[in-house]
Amino acid sequence: MIGEYDIFLPVVWLLVSAGIIMLIDLFSTHPEQARMFNFFTALGGVMLAFVSLNPYWDAPAQLTMRGAMLVDQFSAYLMIAILVGTAISMFASLSYIKRIGVNLADFLITLLLAASGMVLLTVANDLIMIFLSIELLSFSVYVLTGMHGKSSRSAEGAMKYFIMGAFATGVLVLGMACLYGVTGELQLRPLGEKLVQIFAHRDGTQYMATFGMGAILIAFAFKVGAVPFHSWVPDAYEGAPTTVTGFMAVAVKAAAFGALIRVAVVAFPLGASPTGFFGDLGFAGYALWLLSALSMILGNWFAISQRNVKRMLAYSSIAHSGYLLMGLASAGGNSEAYAGILYYLLAYTLMTSGAFAMLVYASSGGKDVESLDDLRGLAWKKPAVGIGMAIFMFSMAGIPLTAGFMGKYFIFANTIAAGGRYTILGIIGIVMSIIGAYYYLRVVAYTYFREPDDKPVAGKEDWGLKFALSLTVFGTVFLGIFPQSFYNAAEQSVQELRQEKRAIQQPVVEDQTGKPAVAEAK
Repeated sequence: MIGEYDIFLPVVWLLVSAGIIMLIDLFSTHPEQARMFNFFTALGGVMLAFVSLNPYWDAPAQLTMRGAMLVDQFSAYLMIAILVGTAISMFASLSYIKRIGVNLADFLITLLLAASGMVLLTVANDLIMIFLSIELLSFSVYVLTGMHGKSSRSAEGAMKYFIMGAFATGVLVLGMACLYGVTGELQLRPLGEKLVQIFAHRDGTQYMATFGMGAILIAFAFKVGAVPFHSWVPDAYEGAPTTVTGFMAVAVKAAAFGALIRVAVVAFPLGASPTGFFGDLGFAGYALWLLSALSMILGNWFAISQRNVKRMLAYSSIAHSGYLLMGLASAGGNSEAYAGILYYLLAYTLMTSGAFAMLVYASSGGKDVESLDDLRGLAWKKPAVGIGMAIFMFSMAGIPLTAGFMGKYFIFANTIAAGGRYTILGIIGIVMSIIGAYYYLRVVAYTYFREPDDKPVAGKEDWGLKFALSLTVFGTVFLGIFPQSFYNAAEQSVQELRQEKRAIQQPVVEDQTGKPAVAEAK
């Protein structure tokens, strides 16, 4: 049986490893000699956090901290994607961070703190814990974005991200205050039950509840980079160190989407509208429909015109947020639809982390890859690297036998099967995916069909970067060829999300007589 505080083990391992690295960096007289020890300490923390998730796959959902945190298979699946993205970023950064003049210990500590906030966000089960988790990960990512002190664009991107993030936090707190004011509840499930009663009675408080739900949805739309709350994404992605950009693109998105799914599915009731007009997920179904359509259309549209590779991938990230929002909008309580979203998040973690790691590999002379011209002839310099870049671009474009293709298939198929207005949304997604293939294949064309330059490949001797690329290439292909087991695991993790009554295991304590009793989670 899982103990009451075992729920904290993944976060504890991450924080302990960060603390050890901090002490080593503080007292070490030769920081360069401690680099590898710091790296393996951070990697050990991530691996121990990963191993500590094993008991939750077969255990019932468990509440702790008076219901503030809930560990279930859904959160465990998301933690896997977050920890994988964190480990890949660490391997890819081993030599790159030194090359841009950043202390590896500072980078690893901040990265582990950000991962801790993301892990907490996946298990957050009430409004206060969601807010605290978002703030922990947000402040850490702000620091990571501006960590390249010699780059003015890094400082600019971090400042824009911070200002927009502060605005989104204010909107989030406003929405939470409105929901707490009308329901008197902090936990998501009791809050959702109170909202059902409010929209059934329609005594006037439903207007405040609708405003609160909308504010929370806007805040999460900012975190996932959905249009029209996407203005920070291109500048932050371009200015941040390349490996940090990859981490932001995958881990932050996985954590934010996990929290958004839990809030939307558990707390947002059906028929939640002041007029009683809307259907699935209340008005949020229509709001998600609009956010998804705008993100897919504008994300792909702006990506086509980009010559800067990181800005292109930033707008591509916005488009991928649209695909994921499409799956959430059309899910309607269907566990297969939610499983498609989780599978896509795992596939997106591998292919996007690999793409940004490939940009690190292709950098030369201490200068990051900026324009498409920096990639010309890369396949002729390093054939294996050219093949890897092609695999990542094919996967993002949705070419068969890749993880990206299967992820899009699951989401598009479930969206079209939902019928009604979601059929139109699914058609928009398919058309935009076909259009988006242009700028992905353009990258492949530059690596194979342009004359190579004489610049050396920076990642030639970087074993950490080679390992990250090997892992992501293998994972992208493996998930594309053998998707079923991962999809089944995702479906198993979400099949209880829309059930009104769940068997939640309460922590066991002893009463005054010494007999075991179940503690009530308030």
